[in-house]
Amino acid sequence: MKRLNCILIAVALMVGGTAVGQINIPGGSIQKPPIPPAKQRTKPKKKAIPKKQAKYYDVTFTSNAYDGDLYIDGDYVGDANIKWTLKAGSHTVKVVTDYYNDYSTTINVSSSNKSFDLTLTEKTDAESQYQLGFNYYAGRSGFPWNQTLATEHFLNAANQGHADAQSWLGYCYIKGNGVTKNYTEAVKWSKKAAEKGDLWAMSALGYCYYYGLGVTKDYNEAAKWLKKVAEQGNATAQKNLGICYENGHGVTQSYAEAVNWYRKAAEQGDADAQYNLGYCYYYGNGVTQSYTEAVKWYRKAAEQGDADAQRNMGVCYEMGNGVNKDKQEAVKWYRKAAEQGNSNAKDDLKRLGY
Repeated sequence: MKRLNCILIAVALMVGGTAVGQINIPGGSIQKPPIPPAKQRTKPKKKAIPKKQAKYYDVTFTSNAYDGDLYIDGDYVGDANIKWTLKAGSHTVKVVTDYYNDYSTTINVSSSNKSFDLTLTEKTDAESQYQLGFNYYAGRSGFPWNQTLATEHFLNAANQGHADAQSWLGYCYIKGNGVTKNYTEAVKWSKKAAEKGDLWAMSALGYCYYYGLGVTKDYNEAAKWLKKVAEQGNATAQKNLGICYENGHGVTQSYAEAVNWYRKAAEQGDADAQYNLGYCYYYGNGVTQSYTEAVKWYRKAAEQGDADAQRNMGVCYEMGNGVNKDKQEAVKWYRKAAEQGNSNAKDDLKRLGY
């Protein structure tokens, strides 16, 4: 009976499960493609609001050019959406903007004419449409947050062959941002961007082919695209490629190659890769078995909050594998993992009377 208890305890103290096997897009879960920088336009010194006198009126200007700079009679007065005091009579109005066509007009201010709509036409070139799309997507440069308008502008730019717009459009279809979620459309636009060398789009294709989202599941295609990104130094793609090698998905199964890619990603701080590398060292998969190395990599992942790595640190301290046996340290790590919902760690604490 005592022998049986010992066996049960040994089984309970095996490090958790298998290595992480979830393929994802750079950044962990599906994150956004690279964010374009906002245009910075140098603004001249702003003219002071004139003092209100006889036959001076408060005039309201509204414009669809949210980033527009308003000039009245040659003087810069502020944004194109503004209230300004003007003398009755004729005035020249000009709006300077990055994303709309040049605009100028003459207005006539009077007691019955104090509100003016300055409607500009958008620039239709691909870069302007892309920048407009991102301004709406992020709600920046004075633009309101509107993902529907963002995707409309991304589409206008994407149809002109703009790779970044195609990449963002693919992302929006994956997430359902501004459009109905549609993996088929996501693959269509991601492929166009990927063929132009866009790394995020390549990762998205690898993800979709790996899980059969919008395309027939194809590990060979998944591994092909993931490898292109991994070879450019992207940590998440390197970790993903390691998973492909560990499982023989789209490549010849090889623990040694899996370790090679896990290590590249782990050295860049990818917590999943650090966990996977620790797992490989713990069991000697593709490397010479070493509890010391296993603990080294488990600790790095655990310190980033990985619950499975935290639980495995507890196991190593309880058993004295790669570290000096230390029950208090074991309990500390079990608690960290349990607080994140790790069921094995909860069982470990219960077994130890906590």
